[in-house]
Amino acid sequence: MESAVKLLTDYKAPLLFGAGAVFGAVSLLAKIKATSPRNKYAKWGNDPVKEYCYAHSNIAEPEALVELRRVTAQDRMSVMESTMDARQLLVFLMRTLKAKTVVEVGSYTGVGLLSMALELPDDGKIFSLDISDEYANIGKPFMKKAGVMEKIDYRIGPALDSLLNLEKEGYKGKVDLCFIDADKNNYPNYYELCLELLRPGGIIVFDNSLRDGSVVFDHGDAPNCFIHETNEKAAVDSRVTSILLCIADGSLILRKNDA
Repeated sequence: MESAVKLLTDYKAPLLFGAGAVFGAVSLLAKIKATSPRNKYAKWGNDPVKEYCYAHSNIAEPEALVELRRVTAQDRMSVMESTMDARQLLVFLMRTLKAKTVVEVGSYTGVGLLSMALELPDDGKIFSLDISDEYANIGKPFMKKAGVMEKIDYRIGPALDSLLNLEKEGYKGKVDLCFIDADKNNYPNYYELCLELLRPGGIIVFDNSLRDGSVVFDHGDAPNCFIHETNEKAAVDSRVTSILLCIADGSLILRKNDA
């Protein structure tokens, strides 16, 4: 009751007495919580500003991508799907870079993977790194339907090992774009390994760099401490030009400076 009365006072609502006051306070509290942006998962853009942004972005979604999104939405871990604005950002960057060689760390069912693979030229390649093929197998039929299966190289296992293997295979300094959306505790390690693979002028994008704003207010414990460490490093690293944007769930973008 005390919090309800305080809420009425804070919002300068008329303070009544008795049961009516309590009912009114509780109703007002429910209304405010239901309409508060903090009560919604911001990465999905279910607020008017993000919906406006979506409506004014020319996002193309081929049939295979729409179908994969529909299947992914049924999964209990569907919150891991790349959002529309994140995918559009990747498409924008790929077209700007004229990217031919791409690395994705953490692909889930492959919604983001498919979006990027569709942008590759005929001789392009995207490496999909994931710890398990459980979710990759969900997405593969849709990759085939979209005609991009030959452009995708699935690497199943610990991503740190896969990144080291790519370097051994001669990809150091040859990758155009890296998209990192895997375990957050390894963000600082992915930073360094992907930077080694990146060509001068290439770009790294980290997803979930704000985690619905929680990184701003609490970065003492994992995984936020590792995300914050990565954000802090990017801000002072002379090897890159960086910007942290409120796109999706926070997008940290690094461009490797020219040699």
